[in-house]
Amino acid sequence: MGKKILMPLTLIMISLFMLTGCSAKESPGETLNSYLTNWSELKYDEMFELTDESTKSQLSKEMFASLYDEFNDTLQTESLTYELALDKDEIDAAGEDADSVDIPVTIQVDFPNGSIKSTMTFPLIKTSEGQWKVKWDHSLIWDGMSEEGSLTKTHAAPTRGEIIDRTGKALAQNGYVIQIGIVPGRLGNMKNEIISDISEAFGISESYITDRLSLSWVGEDTFVDLVKVPKDQESLIKEIRSKNNGATYREISDRVYPYKESAAHLTGYIGYPSEEDLKILEPLGFSANDKIGKTGLEKAFDKRLRGILGTKISIVDGQGSIVKVIYEKKAVDGENINLTIDGETQKKLYSQMSDEKAAASVLNYKTGELVALVSSPSYDPNDFILGMSSSEYSSLVENDDKPLSNRFSNIYSPGSTFKPITAAIGLNELIFDETFSIDVTGKTWQKDSSWGGYHITRVTPQTGSVDLEKAMIYSDNIYFAQAALEIGSAAFLEKSKDFGIGQALAMEYGLKKSQLANNDNIDSEILLADTGYGQGQVLVNVVDLSKAYSTFANGGIIIEPILLADSGEAVKTQIVSKEIADKILNLLEKVVENPQGTGHDAYISGKEIAGKTGTAEIENPSNPNQKDELGWFVAIDKSQQKPYITSMMIEDVQNRGGSHLTAKKVKSFIESY
Repeated sequence: MGKKILMPLTLIMISLFMLTGCSAKESPGETLNSYLTNWSELKYDEMFELTDESTKSQLSKEMFASLYDEFNDTLQTESLTYELALDKDEIDAAGEDADSVDIPVTIQVDFPNGSIKSTMTFPLIKTSEGQWKVKWDHSLIWDGMSEEGSLTKTHAAPTRGEIIDRTGKALAQNGYVIQIGIVPGRLGNMKNEIISDISEAFGISESYITDRLSLSWVGEDTFVDLVKVPKDQESLIKEIRSKNNGATYREISDRVYPYKESAAHLTGYIGYPSEEDLKILEPLGFSANDKIGKTGLEKAFDKRLRGILGTKISIVDGQGSIVKVIYEKKAVDGENINLTIDGETQKKLYSQMSDEKAAASVLNYKTGELVALVSSPSYDPNDFILGMSSSEYSSLVENDDKPLSNRFSNIYSPGSTFKPITAAIGLNELIFDETFSIDVTGKTWQKDSSWGGYHITRVTPQTGSVDLEKAMIYSDNIYFAQAALEIGSAAFLEKSKDFGIGQALAMEYGLKKSQLANNDNIDSEILLADTGYGQGQVLVNVVDLSKAYSTFANGGIIIEPILLADSGEAVKTQIVSKEIADKILNLLEKVVENPQGTGHDAYISGKEIAGKTGTAEIENPSNPNQKDELGWFVAIDKSQQKPYITSMMIEDVQNRGGSHLTAKKVKSFIESY
């Protein structure tokens, strides 16, 4: 059993005094430090307890906390730090023989993209019980605040940058559109006629116009907006207005896409942000009313194009007048994005394909500059700016030809356009030379019975020996299947990467990555054989092929495509010898020049064109038992003025001439530029 310890009464009283003395903030330095620490930790209840009785008689704890919450909500405070002008001992010394002290403190508040700093004087007073308290008023929220005042934040919108082609013409610009409207009081007895004229001219129903004019807020002199239309339709409303000035319009600033359908998938368009977008944008000051890039280059370069929002944070009085500006950052306008694209060439290329489901690219093989990138069918991005009904949007989404789909960014089976790559790998690696030949009669071939019922099929039946030249001119699948078997899976996978196959393009626009085989794995002889003539699991986009063919045009040097004018000089890499590249180029010239060549449809008298057709069989998405065909043509124009490689792919060419259809369209395009 333990002993009881008896403590004298005087000792108990001294101990209690010491305990109560320690808990009461008798030191001004200790009180101020606690107050500031609690502020930095957003502990407003604890701050309130350290204020004087006068403050507590005028404000509730909840009201006190709400004042700081409003301040932080307006700023979107991320952190608060403070720096005392005096250390604790100096503060305590100042209050030793005084009932009050004033201590300067520098406060810094950090928020997204900025901070504010102010040196404020904190008055402390000593109570009759010997405790030190903060003598609080509204200026301790921030220097300049008063009981009637509040903090406001306003923004200045930056001007969005434009997307400019190589000649200085805008592909996406800040222009003007026409807001068609009616001022009812001016119509007089011509009301029905004017409504009818506007309905017919701009494709809006008379009932819609009548309903707009009947809205409660409409007065005789009210401008009633009806529809936004492109600037090039201004003449239509002017003609109606000449009859009666009740039909009128306003010119308003908006995003404009001058090249319309021809560059739609390249530029994309802007629109209002989604909820996910706002999670990123709201901390930067942007709101649900600020448009952002939704597709294409507008989306890819949105951060650079949109600029930086200007911000002004002010203390205002009870009437809303600015008392003090505590933070201001001017808006920074967005950058212009200057492209290597030529808008007029883009338009010419689109005109050759607008009635097809197709994709095409034009590459300057000397500089690496992409001159055109086209997907069709297309849409007019201006419609998204002017306003599109849900039914109009649904018709685009549900259209079987998928006009919203960007085909030039997608990857497809290249068919026989891949054969020059197969040949170049085999020749450069000394696996075979141009004398390598096969002797297969008829249209089909298989290596041996281990292939079961599978055969390689050639388009044109052959008898006798077929060498590389003949195989390229006639596009012999069996020859290139056997060539692939000679090369072998490992070498094919490795060396095709030199041509960019299986490698991501070093472009800022997100094109899908090509592949030689799924998961970089050719796991059977049949797949290897099919790969040799561009079937199997080979997938490329139109830019990949233009890049690969630059090897043949540049004496064995492949060039990396560039889209931005300020990208610097394109990367060039020697991947095969000049001798091998020249041999392949010579064969591709014969494919076009020889009347029996599969690319003869692209022959242009007086021009040197080298090229290769390709017809790829793919599964019909609706009927697995049916095969659809993609028609390809890649053309190298040996012109010194316009050293272009044009790669074009057209869908559903079966029973329409196959790749010959594509070759003819490429020919027409070359003749146009």
